[in-house]
Amino acid sequence: MSAEQEIARLKKLLREREAEIDFLKSDGVLRQNALKKYVYLKRCIERAEIGRHCYLPITRACQLLHVSASGFYSWSKSDQQHRHGVVHTDEFILTAVKGFIKQSRGYTPGLMSCYRHLRKQGLSIDYKRLRRIMRDNGLYHRYHRKYVKTTDSEHQLSCASNLLDRRFDDFGINEAWCGDISYIPTKQGWLYLASVIDLGTRRLVGYSFGSRMTQSLVVEALQKAYDNELPERGCLFHSDRDSQYCSQAFQAMLQEYGFRSSMSRRAQCWDNAAAESFWATLKRETLPVKQCFNSRAEAQAQIQQWIFYYNGKRPHSKLGMMSPNEYFVSLLKAN
Repeated sequence: MSAEQEIARLKKLLREREAEIDFLKSDGVLRQNALKKYVYLKRCIERAEIGRHCYLPITRACQLLHVSASGFYSWSKSDQQHRHGVVHTDEFILTAVKGFIKQSRGYTPGLMSCYRHLRKQGLSIDYKRLRRIMRDNGLYHRYHRKYVKTTDSEHQLSCASNLLDRRFDDFGINEAWCGDISYIPTKQGWLYLASVIDLGTRRLVGYSFGSRMTQSLVVEALQKAYDNELPERGCLFHSDRDSQYCSQAFQAMLQEYGFRSSMSRRAQCWDNAAAESFWATLKRETLPVKQCFNSRAEAQAQIQQWIFYYNGKRPHSKLGMMSPNEYFVSLLKAN
């Protein structure tokens, strides 16, 4: 090695040692925990003090702070909030989630609803971490898995074509409605609930309760929805092929009010996915832990209270985490 090469090597070594000394001139970072050391490393990288094209590589910087490089890289990819240099404790996140539940009138929102709410509030917590915190503290939905068949398509009544064709997000206010029937378990027997949802805003615009699944159940729900909204003629009404929706009384009502009738294809529940999603949410958030109400009256009162919350306050993932009523108002202002 020539003298010039040796001098260049020594100069480089000197700069590296100077870079290490400057790097360690921090406000007690060596005494901090690993997370705060990761935050410090991130800031140094952003200031171009360490890393590529610098005299102090990231691997060497990690060694100086007594943390692993693999741990730092894993941390930097796992949590957006940490990458911004803010470390929230599990207790802080849990308090924020409980506050959201309190705003939701005691109904436990799903994981995605909580995740998007926290993001909206500026807390970019990692999805998996939020799931762990909620599960560890018993904050989760009650899943309802029992299946009861409510669609009776074994009849000779005529059925309409599928005009909706799963275009759930292509409509404005009161341009397309969907209807369906579901069941609520009580100790007195099933409580049936017919719904009418405006696809343009996801509002529940009409509903009806009954102890029997008759055509009057869906007729009453449609009548309430029509009286509430007074949609223009030509509004699409989509349902499954249930005998109640195919009945002469219901179809005559659709014609009288100027609706265009649309029905799901046989054995294709996804053709009415908006209604199915609504039922799944309602049951997860209203059914007691024992999965059964004491009486039909109790179930009806609890569900009616939830409906007010759903329309007015509950964030909806399809609506940019606005409630259906909030989204409805935003569309009116936009027009």
